[in-house]
Amino acid sequence: MKIRSLSLKIWAIIITGVLVIFLIIGFSFFAKSYYKNSSDILNNLILLKNYNNKLKYQVLYSNLFLYSNNDNIAKIIHHIRKLNKKIDKNVFFKKFYKNVYEKFKAYENEVFNVENDIFEYLRYNQPLKNSLMYLLDSIDIAKFDKNDYKTVLHTISLILLYKNSLDDDFIKNIDLKKIEKFKNSNDIYEQAFYRNLKVYLKFLPKQRFYLNRIINSNLNEKIDNTITAFRYKLSKNLKIFEMLSYLLVSFIIIILSLLIIYIVRLDDKIKTITYLLEYDSLTGLKNRFSFKKDIKKYNSPIVVIFNIDKFKNINDYFGSNIGDKVLKEVGLFIEKYFKNKKIKGGVYRVGADDFAFIFENVDINDIKSIVKDLIEQIEIKDFKINETIFNISMSAGISKKFPYLENADIALKNIKKDIKDKFIVYDNKMNKDVFLNIKKSKEIKEAIDNYKIIPYYQPIFDKEGNICKYEVLCRVKVKDEIKSIYPYLEILKENKLYHRVTQIIIKEAFNKLYSNKNLELSINLSVEDILNKEILNLINQCFLIKKDISKRVTFEILESEIENYNEVNTFIKVLKQKGVKFAIDDFGSGYSNFNRILNLDIDYLKIDGSIIKDILYSKNSKLILETIINFSKKADKVTIAEFVENKEIYDEVKKMGIDCFQGYYLAKPSQNLEGK
Repeated sequence: MKIRSLSLKIWAIIITGVLVIFLIIGFSFFAKSYYKNSSDILNNLILLKNYNNKLKYQVLYSNLFLYSNNDNIAKIIHHIRKLNKKIDKNVFFKKFYKNVYEKFKAYENEVFNVENDIFEYLRYNQPLKNSLMYLLDSIDIAKFDKNDYKTVLHTISLILLYKNSLDDDFIKNIDLKKIEKFKNSNDIYEQAFYRNLKVYLKFLPKQRFYLNRIINSNLNEKIDNTITAFRYKLSKNLKIFEMLSYLLVSFIIIILSLLIIYIVRLDDKIKTITYLLEYDSLTGLKNRFSFKKDIKKYNSPIVVIFNIDKFKNINDYFGSNIGDKVLKEVGLFIEKYFKNKKIKGGVYRVGADDFAFIFENVDINDIKSIVKDLIEQIEIKDFKINETIFNISMSAGISKKFPYLENADIALKNIKKDIKDKFIVYDNKMNKDVFLNIKKSKEIKEAIDNYKIIPYYQPIFDKEGNICKYEVLCRVKVKDEIKSIYPYLEILKENKLYHRVTQIIIKEAFNKLYSNKNLELSINLSVEDILNKEILNLINQCFLIKKDISKRVTFEILESEIENYNEVNTFIKVLKQKGVKFAIDDFGSGYSNFNRILNLDIDYLKIDGSIIKDILYSKNSKLILETIINFSKKADKVTIAEFVENKEIYDEVKKMGIDCFQGYYLAKPSQNLEGK
């Protein structure tokens, strides 16, 4: 199947399928990316929370232990800064979690504040540590007396209790008055104890202030708010994704359902199309397409074509509906015949009223017997269609040579020429007629196209030997030879060119009438011409040019062709009113019905040439001619004898009472008018 020939439905299915695939892939990539980015951000936020806790822990640790390392605090702050920067630059976070991002920015600001507090905390914490270490060492190196020693131990104990408990009451219980005396002591260690204690008590409130700010900062609260908001937004979006997934799945199910329904329907249509491609819808038999396909399966086939004789008459008289029923009944009869005889092969309807059967491995003489028997069976059967009985006559052509169907058809056409045979086997000699017809077809078409259809005129004489009119005859110029039109008549009808020749002759004849005011012409018309609208229009137009010309025109109608009496009678009546005369040509050729001829209101009876030619030797011809002459005189018709070939015939028919004469003895047809 070509791409352009694809139906819109198939294109719609393909496009819809592609869109669905892209939609699924796109949705899958987006959902996967969304989930991964969201997970990364959430994990980083949770990690930030952990770092916050660690940071506070390290700050407390540095407060409790004199020899703690601040590097851990610096590392944690570094990690927090790095994570904050990573999250802050995340475009996905800003785009899809706009509100959460604002909470995160509030957290970042809190981190900045806590970092400053830690810096301040460490700035005061380190001197406190140094002072405390000296206060502890002074117990061993200073030479306190017994009472002072107790005071020093008590003071250091309160400091340590405060340091470990962060209870301000311990600091308040330090008695500075007892320590003041060390300020001016001679012992430099006691003086140092005094100064370190003063430093410690001086920096302690500030260190405590920043420590409290750090410990009580909103870091965790803000990161928790961020995480909670993020999880809420993520959960909300995941629900949207879930709904979209359901919608997508539903959409896919609907599309798949539609596709399945359409595929099922398409399959039914394909089966129907396949059936119509291979079978004849009228008879249910296999058709010509199947024949051409099946014949290739046979090794040595013999093909028979059965044709219903004059089936056209059934269609013309009873209508195509009845004709179709006849075809169906005949087709079924042929199929049933071969089935009952258990003859292998197939019955095909290969033409309007043509049925074919393929034999294989059957002797040709047996096939002839089968064909003969089948035709006899059909011809004795009454086919009853709508209460009307039809008796069918059938002919058959047989071929055992390739191309089987065409050769069988040639054999069939040869039978139609000679109706005494009911069937015939194809012979190579039959092709000669085919080639001859092809040659004639080419010649007549070239003659029409190149203005080589030529009118000839043969005079018709009265009893006194005067020319009363001329019959217009048609000749064809083939190369340099002038030929009669009669060998080409069947070809003209088969090729739908007959009316073009008639039109040429009518135009030439009327042109001759226009230029010769005393000329009378007799022009031949077939019944087909009379029933043709173009011919009728041409004749009417010719009469309109010169109205009085109609009285110099006689139309000759071939008697044997008159079957549509009503149409012919109407044509004659209309033109008789204009003064046109009519003649029946070849009257007495065996089809004459005197009563019907009289009803046609004709003026001349041109007696068939076969009667005139034998008038000197045949009693029957003489008797027929006498009857026609008597009939004509009583009916007031003028008789014309054709084929007057010699003086003896002329004298005889003149003596019998013929009115007018035409033949080679008197004058041959000529392209020029005699005496004109």
